[in-house]
Amino acid sequence: MLPSKHPVVWITGLAGSGKTSLARALVNELRAGGRSVVHVDGDQVRALMGDGLGYGPQDRLENAYRIARLCAFLQGEGVFTVCSTMSLYPEIWRFNRERLVPYLQVFLDVPMSELVRRDQKGLYSGVGQGTARDVGGVDLALELPRDSDLVLSNQVEAELTENVAAILRHLARPEPAVAGASMCT
Repeated sequence: MLPSKHPVVWITGLAGSGKTSLARALVNELRAGGRSVVHVDGDQVRALMGDGLGYGPQDRLENAYRIARLCAFLQGEGVFTVCSTMSLYPEIWRFNRERLVPYLQVFLDVPMSELVRRDQKGLYSGVGQGTARDVGGVDLALELPRDSDLVLSNQVEAELTENVAAILRHLARPEPAVAGASMCT
């Protein structure tokens, strides 16, 4: 059984790691189970806000804060939120852990060779051809999360179902007791 509180599931990883696909599959599974849930996609938020930001480090960080603030707003309104965004910045993860409760951070760990093979948006090949720049993990240094609640491989299509199940299992875990809390009888 999933928690009655409205969690934010924050799915992050490099471009092409399958963040949006996993988020959509998770949202579909939650809806099939009767849950009301919203999917916040980083690319869609960027487009919604006018896409006035570039892709350099500062603009990416500002976009990540926009997304995090949107998720905090939705959670405050009682909305179960699944977010798929790159946002590979430690300050965003800290921001989320401080403000989003409950919060589940999921990192999709996909080898660079697989990301280059997929290259759905032409980002990785574009760096080599000079038509793309500020590509995370290639010519833009990013820090990969070390403290994610779940680290999932997403190299083959069959893992999608397994990854949805892993997230659902994690969400169904009882929340740890708060140190120093007393129980009323």
